[in-house]
Amino acid sequence: MAARLGVVSVVQAVINSLRARIFSGELAPGMPLGEVDVASHYKVARPTAKAALENLVASGLLTRNAHQSARVTRLSSADARDIYRTRAIIEAEAVRLVASTGQVPDAARKANAEITALSQASPVQIVDPDVRFHTALVQALDSSRTSAIYGQLSDEIRLCMTQVQDATLLNTKDIADEHARLLDLIAAGDAEGAAAVLAAHLENASARLADHLDSLQQP
Repeated sequence: MAARLGVVSVVQAVINSLRARIFSGELAPGMPLGEVDVASHYKVARPTAKAALENLVASGLLTRNAHQSARVTRLSSADARDIYRTRAIIEAEAVRLVASTGQVPDAARKANAEITALSQASPVQIVDPDVRFHTALVQALDSSRTSAIYGQLSDEIRLCMTQVQDATLLNTKDIADEHARLLDLIAAGDAEGAAAVLAAHLENASARLADHLDSLQQP
């Protein structure tokens, strides 16, 4: 921890570490994270631990009921569908507007090239470039407000993607091919076609993750 303090604040360093541990699965869904335990683990003051936990509660990675310790968020199928539905509202309109220009975001093209190159790797390894691909489509609007709204979902989006790939619910090649099709439609200026491909892409992931989460609840 000490080696990182010159680059980021103590609170942010704790946040970054907890986020990484949640996304890696080290901190499993439902696991309690008390202020005292977090402060002890990172050798920081309790107010620092509290601030880090509050940040992660705000981002959706942790949940906390009154007078209880925060816990790693356990997504339900309803949560997954709501997160993906919200994504679709933002991303589909972003894709329509971007396609109307016929300009393919370079960051999206590069991210999908990374996904393609990882076709034989562990599915979890594509989460980062997959997040960057979809983020690039929204950021191509060059709207600070739209990007900020989308950014508020970023941790929950990554949590969903991590669970999709960790359970190997989607094939990496299929994801890359769908992305490539989407970029081709953007380049062709086909706004409605691009939005339809994007919506189907997200709905497929949403349905598979929701079904998987439901299966985990079965006795």
